[in-house]
Amino acid sequence: MVVFFINAGLSKDSPALNCNDLKTKVPSATSGVYWIDPDAGSHSNAFQAYCDQQTDGGGWTLVWSYTFTTYSSFTSGANAVTPRPTWTASNANTRVSTAVPLSETHYEAMNFALWRTIGKEFLIKSNINNWIACTEGSGSLVMQKAGSLNCKLVKQVSKQCTGVVSKSITIHSHGPYLSSASNYYYFDGSTSGNWPTHDPCGRNQANQVKGVVNPHGNIFVR
Repeated sequence: MVVFFINAGLSKDSPALNCNDLKTKVPSATSGVYWIDPDAGSHSNAFQAYCDQQTDGGGWTLVWSYTFTTYSSFTSGANAVTPRPTWTASNANTRVSTAVPLSETHYEAMNFALWRTIGKEFLIKSNINNWIACTEGSGSLVMQKAGSLNCKLVKQVSKQCTGVVSKSITIHSHGPYLSSASNYYYFDGSTSGNWPTHDPCGRNQANQVKGVVNPHGNIFVR
């Protein structure tokens, strides 16, 4: 018996579980906004989400799009990612979001509790740092657990430090950070101290790409 899934994700009545499920059911689906229902229950709580169906094999559900409070003074303690997800960050003070982002420049964050229902692997895309995709080791982003990660370079955005990737995740009171030798991505959500490292060299230095119009980043899960 052949089952056709051509309408998957096109309406609230026929949602996919997530973007990876949509990729399986409709391999030809392009990147864009689709209906998903991660709990696979009643479709009454289905919602729209953005799917990246091209990067690193596709199947990625966008869970967070962010920008910065003071990109031009990147290492200032007043600089932070904004908005921030509902993950535990007791000393963060930027805006909290639970609105699903519908594009890479729609600065919102899906409720953090939903991230783990979508998948465990995550992709970070940014126009000021390199793109990396990571699977769990002893650490996990979606479970907010410190430990090792298995990351690979997906796209080299910076001309510096070719091939460096994160190796671990640490959970900080301002937000989690991913490290190589030191911080590579730090999702600092406090405008009262620290700064949101985006260092392609993984040294916790100001090696982020400079002079970018509309600087931002995105986290996807699959």
